[in-house]
This record gives sequence, structure tokens and C-alpha cells, in this order.
Amino acid sequence: MERNTKEKIINVLDNTRKIIQHNEELAYAKGELFNIYNILNLKTDEVRTHSAFLGELLNPDGTHLMKDAFLKAFFKILPTEVYNDFNCDSATLKIEHYIDVVDNLKDIGCRSGGRIDIYLSDAAGNSISIENKIDAGDQLGQIERYCNYNKPKNKVLYLSKYGDEPSEESIGNLIAGEDYHIIAYNNEILNWLEDCQAIASDQPILRESIKQYKILIQQITNTLGNKLENELNDVIIKNLEEAAHIANNYNKLINKLKKRFRDQLAANLKSKLKDYKITDKRNVDQRSAALMLRKENLHKERLCFGIEGFSGIGHKDGVLFIGIYDKNEVLNLDKDFNKLTGCWPHFTELTFDEKKIYLSDFKFLQSLNDEKKLNEIVEKVSSQVATFIEANKVLLQGINSSSAN
Repeated sequence: MERNTKEKIINVLDNTRKIIQHNEELAYAKGELFNIYNILNLKTDEVRTHSAFLGELLNPDGTHLMKDAFLKAFFKILPTEVYNDFNCDSATLKIEHYIDVVDNLKDIGCRSGGRIDIYLSDAAGNSISIENKIDAGDQLGQIERYCNYNKPKNKVLYLSKYGDEPSEESIGNLIAGEDYHIIAYNNEILNWLEDCQAIASDQPILRESIKQYKILIQQITNTLGNKLENELNDVIIKNLEEAAHIANNYNKLINKLKKRFRDQLAANLKSKLKDYKITDKRNVDQRSAALMLRKENLHKERLCFGIEGFSGIGHKDGVLFIGIYDKNEVLNLDKDFNKLTGCWPHFTELTFDEKKIYLSDFKFLQSLNDEKKLNEIVEKVSSQVATFIEANKVLLQGINSSSAN
């Protein structure tokens, strides 16, 4: 890399750091560090936090008592074809709307069923279906199934952090902008929340509740306030080539750090658990990236121990944990065990220096670049994993191997 380019990159990073630091100082001065969603560990919970809050604002019968004011403001950020036939006066809303048993066995274009995260409908039978994605991956045929529901009166919105496309497995042969529409938290939703704050300007509790949620969205999308975002854009526009170098290498470096941690943890565990086969599950940039630990001739792929959270997204805001993986839910453990989901009937969070581990945390990722610190983290996490397995291995030994297939 040329010396001049390197110096410009350093200059871009320095200026960006100053802007972020200023943003943190403003948040402190305004008291914005106190956020109920962060305190309750709900910041990326799609159903209990995001679908619930968005749905409450969009619902004309919501407890906000603003009738359809927020819904009409929402329509203003959408393409006209999404809402031009929809009647707000008769609108009703459901969260987790069940449309039928999932059927992915049909040919592409004919799949059906599932649960729609946020479902709006009117008296004329028109509907708007919102698939809400914070960190979860797409299900097979998911958007296709929703587009096939209530045809041709149903409009489907795919909502993600940054306006990403759904996976090919989710959409089949559908086309964005024609069969379904894409919106983003860091764009349309933040703009809409600004409008909602203005609408609720004379309702202090409602206004401040919306503000707290808006701050949460800024946090999880790494979005600055308008003024500071303009300052950052000025830095980038003056250094476009250098900013491109940073952008092109960012994800590559982050994934390299995550993979390095997982690989070294796997190697350490193999030395501790010699009779266990340890394998990767999914790439570290994918949701539910994991290590699976199976005892030869005893555990099966669908019933074994697993360590999940290497992507930094997923269960419990992406925390790293060790647990029993029970794909077919055959164990039926009692309430004394720490259940996460049906597939994870017992688990414990992994920690370092008495703190939960998140591979989405920038400071933790930086520590993985230090060889000495990395080895220390790996050793402590490995010991916690070995302790959990020793304490719980009897739970898997009594299960007939055929039930795990």
C-alpha cells in the first residue's frame, strides 16, 4: 500500500474515532445510556422487543391512543403500491399470525404456511405482512410462503437491519420490488420513528418511549444522529478510495478473528476431551455458528453437546454458551434444568473475567488479536465447557441412540 494511501486511511480512522467519541459524550450528557431494553437484555429479541414494539405503534387500537396516526406515517416511508389499496380506518394487527402448517415440499412457487411476524389487514381483505429480521437467518421458502398467502391482496415487506436481501432459499423465484419489498431499520424505520416522535410531541411518556426505542435501533445498527452522521459522511466523501479499503477489509478481519477463536478453542478441547469428536457447524459469519461435541459411538448429530454463538448473533443476543443440543427434543428434562429452547433443553453461558462473551462486542474482538489474551480466554472457556460436559454427560448416556436419529 502506498505511503500516502496509508496515511489517509489512518486520518479517516482518526476522524471517525473522534466523531464516535463525540456521539458517546452526547449520549452521556443527555442521559441516553439508561435504556430499558439494554437493562432487560432484550435489545435483539425479535418477538418480545421489536415485533411487539413496532406492532403496538402500527396498531390503530394500540395503547398509545393515537389511533392510525403512526400507521399513516409508516405508509409514507413505503412504496405507494404497498398501501394504496389499504384502508386504515378498518385496520387490525396481529403479532405472530399463524397462516397454516409449513409446507416446503411443494414445487418452488407453491410453498405455504408459517407465522407472519407482523400482520396488518383491513375490512376489504387487503393485508400487509412484515417479516422482521434482526439477527435470525431465513427459513426455507419463508418469503415465498408469505407471498402465497392471501393472494393477490397481500403485500410482503422484508425488514432487516441494513436492508439486506433475503436468501435465495427463502424467496425462490420471487423478485424484490415486484413480489415483495425490502425496508431497513437503519433507514426507513429510523426515519419513521423520528416522525412518530414528532406526532407524540405533546405526549411525554409516549414520546420518550419511542425515543428510547429509536436509540436502541441506532445502537444495534451502529447509526449516529443526523448531525454526526453528516460529519462522518463528509469524512468518507473526501476519502472515498481509502474508505473503500477499510470497508473491503472490515468483514474479512472480523471473521478471521472469530474463526481463529473457534479453531483454537476446538484444538484445546480436543486435548481435554480425547474421546469426543469436535466439528464445526456453519461458518462464523452465519447465525448459529457452533462447535458440536459428540462422543464416538454414543452421541448422534441430533443429540450431543454444542457450543453456539461464534457469529455473535442468535440466542440471547448472541451470547456464547455451552449446552445440550437435542434436535428432535427427546430428552424431556424437568424444570430444574436451564432450558433455552426446545432444541437446547439445558445450557450455561460462557464467561471471561466474570463477563458474558459476545463475539459481536468490539472490545472482545480486539482482545482476540492479542495472542496471550486469546490463549487465556480459550483456556478459561475450554475449562468451563469441560466442566459442563462432565456434569451433564449422564443425561445423554441413557438415551437410546435410535431416538436421536
